[in-house]
Amino acid sequence: MSERRFTEKPDLNPMAVMSLDINHAAMRENRTLFPSTVVTVTADAPDRLLVSGKNNRKIGATVEKGKFKGYGIYCLSLEERATCPTDCEARGFCYGNGMQMARRHRIGDADVFFDRLGFEIVNLLDQHPGLLIRLHVLGDFPSAEYVAFWKDVLDEYPNVACFGYTHRLPQNWGGDEIGDAIQAVKDAHAERFRIRWSNDHGVAMSDSSVILDRLPRGARGPNGELVCPSQTDATACCATCALCWDVPRENIGFIKHGRPSVETEAAAVMEGFRDEPKGLTDTPEGVTRHPEALTNPDTRKVQGIPVQGVKPNTVRADSTPELRMVQPTDLTIESNYQRSLSGKSIKLIRKIVAGWDWAKFKPPVCAESDGGLFVIDGQHTAIAAASHPHVYRIPVMVVRRDEESDRAAAFVSQNTERVQMSPLQIFHAEVVARKPATIEMLKSAIRAGATIPRSPPKKGEEKPGEIVSVGALQHVWAHGKPENFERVLRIAVLSGKAPVNSLLIRGIDLALKRPEDKQTGMPPIADLDDAELAYAVSKIDIDEQSAEVAVESQCSKYDALASLIETYVVDLAEEYSELTKGGASALAIAS
Repeated sequence: MSERRFTEKPDLNPMAVMSLDINHAAMRENRTLFPSTVVTVTADAPDRLLVSGKNNRKIGATVEKGKFKGYGIYCLSLEERATCPTDCEARGFCYGNGMQMARRHRIGDADVFFDRLGFEIVNLLDQHPGLLIRLHVLGDFPSAEYVAFWKDVLDEYPNVACFGYTHRLPQNWGGDEIGDAIQAVKDAHAERFRIRWSNDHGVAMSDSSVILDRLPRGARGPNGELVCPSQTDATACCATCALCWDVPRENIGFIKHGRPSVETEAAAVMEGFRDEPKGLTDTPEGVTRHPEALTNPDTRKVQGIPVQGVKPNTVRADSTPELRMVQPTDLTIESNYQRSLSGKSIKLIRKIVAGWDWAKFKPPVCAESDGGLFVIDGQHTAIAAASHPHVYRIPVMVVRRDEESDRAAAFVSQNTERVQMSPLQIFHAEVVARKPATIEMLKSAIRAGATIPRSPPKKGEEKPGEIVSVGALQHVWAHGKPENFERVLRIAVLSGKAPVNSLLIRGIDLALKRPEDKQTGMPPIADLDDAELAYAVSKIDIDEQSAEVAVESQCSKYDALASLIETYVVDLAEEYSELTKGGASALAIAS
């Protein structure tokens, strides 16, 4: 009969763990969500600090493989958040938010705590050939003194090992003395102190644990990390796995508990359109979210954010704006600081008139003085209203500003103190708004294996297949056929270039439109298969070589890249043919 209390695991559901807002009491007070489960360790209580892994469905009782085979597994929990660094990115969605029955240990008197823990280790070693201690199911290393305790244990008992994960960092990576102490023990006992660094710091580290923001499709995450086999049911538990303590060079990915990030939710929306790409093999399979998800976008309540260090401006009760209905022709525009009407302005006003919709209407902000109502923000809306034959009155927000200089200052603020939407954000908004052309572009991009992030990725963190130029997408879509558009993106994805930028998209598009070279007899580029073209693109230094050819040939960089693709396809034809002779798929070669 199995000694394990839990023999089955529920289906993986990251959303089942509560994500705490930054203003939640547990976040503000740096404590667990369940304070009644915290026990201060004394000489008499609790009965034990180390708990057998058989009581944890993800851990297991005895190591069944690897260098610690036969060791008993025991777990130690401290209080999450209270012992963790405040910059831990998992503070809000900590797994402890779903462990209301777990006991958290508070150190209290350090000497008492260390004596109790040492005594338990000695007793457990009498029952097992060795101990593998999981630090920490909850919590983190609270002090350098605490780290030193574990070094003393490892120095004294060669059949004791530890494994776990820490968000602490050494000082040379931006951390503190606790991180330095952890590094020192890792150096002294590299095989037995298997504590992995949390890799959410933006620091390039090996021997790390990485949080994955979405359910992966395979055994590896987006950056090559090994996905925890226990989480994906590829193995029963830690005891049957051993990756975390046996493969120090590999990073381990753990699927995030709690709400996905905004970027991941955007990706999930895109995946709702995912179909099996036609004519392709070796592609990720499956639809992870239905397209109907677009009709029910997530919402969030308006909440304040911490503003420590900010001195709020005094707001007088009599300065509150008034909502007033007025005839648009009663409003005045001051030319000294307002923009004059350009051709672009006229075009915008005509567009507003043609598509007038009160749901899209934004009330102009006006300043009132003895001289009348002056438009501070929204002159195009006001002029469009005055131009519309069926709009007689509009709502405006009115504030009192007697001096023109004050009105000009308000105009500047209205037009500068705002976060402009990026083209990528506008693209995703158009998807939710069900703009047909944008949705079709999105479907094609996903069938091609590409992704479209909500915001531009940080420099150096771009991923292959990540499209960052909406303008180039729209250009190619408007100047070609849908099937050619999808083909352009598929070649870009297969080339492995990161990111998929404007130059790459438009350069491939122009290459596919090149006619047959009658002098050489070379057929049109478009007649070649996608993998062969992608292989050629993969060998080109896109930015540098395109710039050089553009200068030499006095042409655009897009034309220069198209010429380079044509040249490389010819030059690499024999090499590509040799690669495919062995039976390897063209898609695998291009990838």
